[in-house]
Amino acid sequence: MFSLIIKNEDVLNCIGSKIKKSRLEKKLTQNTLAEKVDISTDLLRNIENGRNAGSIATLINICNALDITTDFLFSDLLTSIDKQIDNNLHHYFQQISPEDRNIIQQIIIYLDKKYND
Repeated sequence: MFSLIIKNEDVLNCIGSKIKKSRLEKKLTQNTLAEKVDISTDLLRNIENGRNAGSIATLINICNALDITTDFLFSDLLTSIDKQIDNNLHHYFQQISPEDRNIIQQIIIYLDKKYND
């Protein structure tokens, strides 16, 4: 999907697929999410299907309701691989338990010490 020129349809499809994926991961129906952000189910369906992005406020409300960042929404369109990896890791990190986060933190500390000694 990496291209120097990003088209509107690429943005709409990227936003829609990320919102749908996140909604399904949270086990929310379209109706439930639409109610949480005070939009119609039809608008949410159009956003998820890449036909409409809604307003900026709507996107921010959706991000807040799904506990995702706007960076995550656009991460597939970013040209920086490091930014994309960071955004994806952040998203996955949010999905795991505090206990597993602690384990990952300990692994990172171990690796940091190993490579910086």
